[in-house]
Amino acid sequence: MRIIPTLLLLLCISVVQGQRVGLVLSGGGATGLTHIGVMKALEENGIPIDYITGSSMGALVGGLYAAGLSPTEIDSLFRSDIFKIMADGGIEPRYQYYFKQDAPDATLLSLRLDLDTTLQYSLPTNLREPALIDYEQMTEFGPVAALSGYDMDSLFVPYRCVASDITDQRSVVFNRGDLAQAIRASMSYPFYFKPIRVNGNLMMDGGLYNNFPSDVMYKDFLPDFIVGSNVANNSPPPSEDDLLGQLRAMMQERTRYEIQCENGVIVEPRTATSLFDFSDAALPIADGYAEAMRRMPEILAHVQRRVSPEDLDARRKAFRSRAPKMEFGEVRIHGLTRSQTRYVERSLYREGEVLTPASLKPKYFRMVADRNIAMLYPKATYRPEAQRFDLDLHVKTEKDLEVRFGGMFSSRPINTGMVGLRYNLFGRSSAHIEALSYFGKFYSAGQVKMRAYLSTKAPIYFEPLFTLHRWDHFRSFSTFFDEVKPSFIVIREAYGGMNVGMGLDNKGLLRYDIKYGETLDRYYQGIEFTGQDTSDVTKFRHLTTGLMIERNSLNRKQHPNAGESLMASLRLVSGDELTDPGSTRINKNVDYRSQHEWAVAKVTLDQYFLPRGIFKFGFLAEGVFSTMPMFQNYTASIIRSPAFQPTPESKTYFMEQFRSPKYIAGGVRTIIAVARNKFDLRLEAHVFQPYEPIVRGEDNAAVRGASFTDRYYLGSGSLIYQSPVGPVWFNLSYFDGVKEPWAWSLNFGYILFNQKAQE
Repeated sequence: MRIIPTLLLLLCISVVQGQRVGLVLSGGGATGLTHIGVMKALEENGIPIDYITGSSMGALVGGLYAAGLSPTEIDSLFRSDIFKIMADGGIEPRYQYYFKQDAPDATLLSLRLDLDTTLQYSLPTNLREPALIDYEQMTEFGPVAALSGYDMDSLFVPYRCVASDITDQRSVVFNRGDLAQAIRASMSYPFYFKPIRVNGNLMMDGGLYNNFPSDVMYKDFLPDFIVGSNVANNSPPPSEDDLLGQLRAMMQERTRYEIQCENGVIVEPRTATSLFDFSDAALPIADGYAEAMRRMPEILAHVQRRVSPEDLDARRKAFRSRAPKMEFGEVRIHGLTRSQTRYVERSLYREGEVLTPASLKPKYFRMVADRNIAMLYPKATYRPEAQRFDLDLHVKTEKDLEVRFGGMFSSRPINTGMVGLRYNLFGRSSAHIEALSYFGKFYSAGQVKMRAYLSTKAPIYFEPLFTLHRWDHFRSFSTFFDEVKPSFIVIREAYGGMNVGMGLDNKGLLRYDIKYGETLDRYYQGIEFTGQDTSDVTKFRHLTTGLMIERNSLNRKQHPNAGESLMASLRLVSGDELTDPGSTRINKNVDYRSQHEWAVAKVTLDQYFLPRGIFKFGFLAEGVFSTMPMFQNYTASIIRSPAFQPTPESKTYFMEQFRSPKYIAGGVRTIIAVARNKFDLRLEAHVFQPYEPIVRGEDNAAVRGASFTDRYYLGSGSLIYQSPVGPVWFNLSYFDGVKEPWAWSLNFGYILFNQKAQE
């Protein structure tokens, strides 16, 4: 009779030891980070996780676990700086390629059009660029996918994820294939990340058709017990005026947020984190942990089997240690013509070179920075016989034509509109032709240029260009509509020439230029003039050539608060001056002619500190040494002198006191950045110290003053909002040396101009 109890005991032990637990993870964007806390709680209490299914963010979190990462390691990953950069659609600062960045302009909005589809324009399909997350997923999941033989049952934990096939309008379950590609397909949230193609079909977020794949868990794995972690729900029915709700209802199918068998518990964490707020992963992770611990007595009552943390760690180390080292053998380019393919190949590697993720990464993101490439998706496939990975790069070219709109809109009369056209040329080189126009009372300009990047070992571009522009410095700044004629100083410039640039690492640029141009300056020697008076006119035809070396990692083209810019340049100028005196001159001599030659050396350092905190600090240092001779009169000489313009507002004033052929200048900046770097309170103080300043002599002659006799100060305070389109800011400025030193303005847009001949 003792045999029967013994057999029953052995049967119970066998059932407990064979008890299998599945974990189902819903989608939910940033709220899905609660799944990490749920997994932490399960492991701390010895609850086994034998299978995982996930959708969208649940697919990513579950895929990391299935790849052999512990919940603690996953927690650390989502709190890291690189994840925050990925979530924002950015690129790590050290991989941003300055060499291929265009000269900054006032663009606020751009549209891309395709000429072979009869100018059908298309709006962007994604708010965040997925380049960094695509690359990191390839390098993270590639080795473990190879180790599993591309069978998701052979991962550290058998795994499934779902995606939405919007070509055939159905839900797709991934059980084999490339793990990185499957997860990327599942998490391609509409309009957030660009969708990708898998086997020819376009895949989007798994949550569109199945946001809680408990049915997949039950069908594929048939576990004894299911733990669900759910932060999603079905959207309420849309109203007649709810356009977004109507679109959501058309795209999504209703999901059953329930366990597909009797044995299961659904943990439903609640968190204050919003759908796309990845700034603080600690909050949702803690919320998920707390809710899982609240439900833990119920889970422990149903699951008798336990797994020790030590056993899990040993199994993880053993699993990941068998993963092959990622080295790339064959590289295949898809989606390009033969000449375009050759350009990409020569830019990425040289024949016989063995690529690793570390050596490929800077070159890869140089291609991402190319304006002729709209999308670059990497896929690594392991070849056991070669013990290396094949790298397939799926490339989509940018549309032929880009139209850009922008400008500056201000409470001051400096309002300027901007329209730009760019036509892409992609073949053996990556090139484009661009036309840019500014129009406004203060500044108007036109520029045509072409830039061609060569796929040489040392990256080089050639850029022929022609530019004409005009600055009209009014006598009065009272209102935008105030027609003050004639103007106080009008500066016109036209030039043509060539820029040649060479990339120095990721942040450096060496540029040589040669240009021939003509400036035409109209001005009065004072403020006492009438509409019947004629201005003095100085024409200067000149040839200029210069060499500049620059390192730039600033995070914005205007109002930066992180990074640095170091620029050093040497320029030679040779030309002929012709000055025609106007009616206000006391001594109305005949036209004055003179030949001038000089050299200019300039160094500027603009640097910011504490990029990750709320409080940021920066400083600016600038020095100029010029051998420029005096022109015929004081104003003509001042116009040609280098100017210190440390703030956007200072670029819109003609201030004699901040111009000199030789000077040193600098300042400090204190910035308080809040709301994820969207709002800046920016305070600046600068000092300008000219050496031998130009002073007004008898009959407005230009005379060198005594050294270090004058010093001027400039202050600025701005409250800046970095909107999705462009900056909006209120500014209060102090300019030393003028009758009314205080000025305020409310602005939207960019105060940026075309490159001058001597820049």
